[in-house]
Amino acid sequence: MIEIQKLKNKLSYYILAFIAFQQFPVIRIGGSFKIYELLALLLLIVNILSFDKTKKITKLTFILFCFFVASPVISYVLSYITQTYPIGFYNKYPEANSFKYNYYFFPTLQLIFMFFNYAAFNTISSSKYIYDNVEKVIKTSIIIATVISIYSLISMVSFDVVQALPSFIQNKSKYYFRGSGLSQEPGIYVLYQAWICLFVFYSRHFFKQNIWLIIAAINVASLLSTISTTLIALPIILLFSVFVFKSSFKNKLIVISVVFTFLLIAIITVYYYNLFDSFDALFTNKIANFFQDPDHTLDSGSFRRYTSRIGLKMFNDNFFTGVGVGKSIYYMYLYEFKMGIRTFGLTLEAGIFPQNLFSIVLSEQGIIGGISLLSLIIYTLKKLWKNRSASKYHQMFFIGTLFNISAMLTLAPAYSFYIWAFIALALCYNKFYKYNFE
Repeated sequence: MIEIQKLKNKLSYYILAFIAFQQFPVIRIGGSFKIYELLALLLLIVNILSFDKTKKITKLTFILFCFFVASPVISYVLSYITQTYPIGFYNKYPEANSFKYNYYFFPTLQLIFMFFNYAAFNTISSSKYIYDNVEKVIKTSIIIATVISIYSLISMVSFDVVQALPSFIQNKSKYYFRGSGLSQEPGIYVLYQAWICLFVFYSRHFFKQNIWLIIAAINVASLLSTISTTLIALPIILLFSVFVFKSSFKNKLIVISVVFTFLLIAIITVYYYNLFDSFDALFTNKIANFFQDPDHTLDSGSFRRYTSRIGLKMFNDNFFTGVGVGKSIYYMYLYEFKMGIRTFGLTLEAGIFPQNLFSIVLSEQGIIGGISLLSLIIYTLKKLWKNRSASKYHQMFFIGTLFNISAMLTLAPAYSFYIWAFIALALCYNKFYKYNFE
């Protein structure tokens, strides 16, 4: 039993350490299987084989089971009864007639990924080993992220060495003048990198001052290089934190000064280099189009809004259990020309799903999945809010979780543990810190 627990501890640690490796290295067999997903699969198997019937079921475990297991299984099973075979999808997208988009294989794979998430989230959030080694986890993440940041900054303006590798071990896209790390796109990388920057700023004692300054500069530069509209949420959350954390006036002033300094640098850069058109295209229009209902899909903001609206329409037509976990891609085309779009720029493709976590959960799992997701978010915020000022790491995890949740407006795949990893770490730290100091 002790050896099994040690294995769980090691698997949990390496899942967190390798969460950055999104598109390299991967194993491509009808899809991209990442290192941490394979580790999560192993963790799931270990958990099943070592299942303890006498172990008390906590409130978090129950919520996780509802969201990652019960709701997906219900929607998956009922979808084969309530939904028709999407022959129109395969007629519209001939390239989808492949093993990757097989109507029975693809949803089953997403369902298994949800089981991975349950195993990883539940194990990490309840791991005393992870709590005892939280600084080791954070330091390891910083070191790995700094190496990836250096690669990202270089590759976005020059040769991308990862893309030159065989396609069976990498699945990276090229973005010129935008950093994407080892993720599929900058909008995904920004979530991980924002967490890393928080880790860096709350962990100065890990490194000598000069080394820390270099690490901070590299990681902040890599974060800003994503030029992602999701970044807008970060200064808002940081300013909000000034009023909710118990800290000295000096610390509050430092946070406010840092936020306004970065904003001032951004404004000066836009004026000095006459980047008004680029700023308008990359931020102003994309943000406005995301929160409105534009009649076009000429930028990523309007396209995300468009796909999110399709997801909500799909939910409205399949209220209780959705169209089935992993199955939204097969029915998106039915709503393509019913959303009031007059000018198409970006268009639906075979693998497109609602580009919003809340929308995709509602469309695929219905109200049952929506309530489960909302329960998980409320539970997390309630726990972290209660101890938000207990320590500097509590502050860090609270800020990071708020940003994580805001990023869910543009990050969709609920089956990707990439979205949940550091929230699980936050709940783990909060749980055992409470036990140790109460």
